[in-house]
Amino acid sequence: MPTTIHFIDVGQGNMVLIETASGTNFVFDCNITDANEDRVLAYIANQIGVGKSLQAFICSHRDADHMRGVKRLHARFPIKKIWDSGYPGTTTDTPEYRAYMDLRRQVGHKVIEKATRQDFGRTRFRFLSSKDDRLPNNANAQGIVIKVEQRNDAMNRIEGSAILPGDSDAETWRLGILADYSKSDLSSSILMAAHHGSISFFDDPNLQFHYKDHLKAIKPAMTIVSVGPNSHGHPNATAMRYYREHSTGSNNGDKVYRTETKGTMKLTLKSGGGWNLGTHQK
Repeated sequence: MPTTIHFIDVGQGNMVLIETASGTNFVFDCNITDANEDRVLAYIANQIGVGKSLQAFICSHRDADHMRGVKRLHARFPIKKIWDSGYPGTTTDTPEYRAYMDLRRQVGHKVIEKATRQDFGRTRFRFLSSKDDRLPNNANAQGIVIKVEQRNDAMNRIEGSAILPGDSDAETWRLGILADYSKSDLSSSILMAAHHGSISFFDDPNLQFHYKDHLKAIKPAMTIVSVGPNSHGHPNATAMRYYREHSTGSNNGDKVYRTETKGTMKLTLKSGGGWNLGTHQK
């Protein structure tokens, strides 16, 4: 069975549906609003079935645009457990935070440790990062970063993969992930741009230059940016140039896709190798 990853168009926010090779379903981050609720929930129902449960809701970190509407999701697709890094974050006095914590208490939670992994048939979740005591003053370094792999263990190979970085920044990767993993471990077919295409993925405050070693190690074929109308300047033009320069391109030569122009995208990591990415999914 393949691994299927849906980059759902939720405007300025993140939401990814993951269908594993074992048939279990996960949602990584959530940004359900009054404007997109019917469309987003109908899309999930069309993919996994009406009322089907979710093995877990994985919250990269507790910013509103990564957990907004999680109770609406739970009402339609019961969440068995919430997975997060255990780090409270910096926006604890918001309606989204209170709703998230209420559901977390209701369904139970699991704290994900960095540099661990979990298999679901031929799908592997590598938790490249989570709460990291090496970077105590960096809130974005305390979030979950996942590499989703389609594996063939009999042949000891990865047949396709995607990295979901949340809002992780350059310091998270330079001092955290690249200290725990070799560059060969980080190579990935598809990369979701960190922090909606923000320059923070490259702008390390301890360096006098933009850091790009992590992107060179990942060397994705394509980069997917989850973004919508916003006042933050996302995606950053320089960051987009770096993603284009260091993504190798699909068979059609495409390198960077944005949800605001390509809509919801469906990535299939094929059993036997290779991948396919469909745009404007309904």
